[in-house]
Amino acid sequence: MKLFKRLLIGIGIGFISLLVIIYLYGYKLNIYLIPPSPQKYVAVALEKMEESGIYSESKAWKEIKTKTLEKTKDASTYSEALPSLEEAIKVAGGKHSFIETSQTQFDHSEKFEPKAEVEQETLYLTVPEFTGTQVEANEYANILESALHQDNYTTIMIDLRGNRGGNMTPMILGLSALLPDGKLFEYIDKKQNTKSVDLSAGKLNSGGAAIELKNTHKINNKSIAILIDENTGSSGELTAICFKGLPNVKFFGSNSAGYTSANQEVYLYDGARMQLTTAFIRDRSGSVYQNVPICPDIHTTESKQAALTWLNHKN
Repeated sequence: MKLFKRLLIGIGIGFISLLVIIYLYGYKLNIYLIPPSPQKYVAVALEKMEESGIYSESKAWKEIKTKTLEKTKDASTYSEALPSLEEAIKVAGGKHSFIETSQTQFDHSEKFEPKAEVEQETLYLTVPEFTGTQVEANEYANILESALHQDNYTTIMIDLRGNRGGNMTPMILGLSALLPDGKLFEYIDKKQNTKSVDLSAGKLNSGGAAIELKNTHKINNKSIAILIDENTGSSGELTAICFKGLPNVKFFGSNSAGYTSANQEVYLYDGARMQLTTAFIRDRSGSVYQNVPICPDIHTTESKQAALTWLNHKN
């Protein structure tokens, strides 16, 4: 009986300790015993911005943080506090940072598939933005991979125009036969810490969709033209950056959108998602991109024709 009582007391103490830990620190994992007040909601969001936001050590951040706390001290709902948080996240993370709610989230219902066709012995690959399921990511990557491993072309054109981003993993892995294994680019955070994105045997070390390519054989010695425009952004730009510094590659079109940075997704209590910029990008040649556009080698409004002319000359 005494042993049973001790066991119950031990369980009770452990349970109470767990509740205390959740109460004090659960917000870090978006776990709450009771709904947070709007003021707690704001404080948690600001803390997360300050922890990781690329600009959160600036004077402007300290000022907007104080301003946000003051403006939301009498807020009675989360939605009432959101406009102030939306202002704050732009300061903490820059132009690539934003907050999505159930009312403002982007429509991901429209799906875009990559396309492959051969024109004048040039393999023309359309690489669109991607947001989708695991199965769809696998299909996306293998459409590109399969086209690349045909023997009916001599040069390659990769069209990233209009690719506004999403999940970069199927984009990069679909084209990975053209990329050397090793470092593709690296992230640089506000402390100048770096984390490289590496390719190895058809896999990326950066997480994302778990994709199984049917063929990982490398394709070498092909001239590659990359098409970009002002609507090539975010992950579309990072996919383009993978080809920077490689021989026999040339970029055509106009400056890209200039969202060359990495975002971290952070959930808030009510389901709102902060897309917070936490790092800038350095390519294999050492060039650093801080939300600036990728500039093409050849500026032209007739990018496809200019690329074909160059590829035919290289062929």
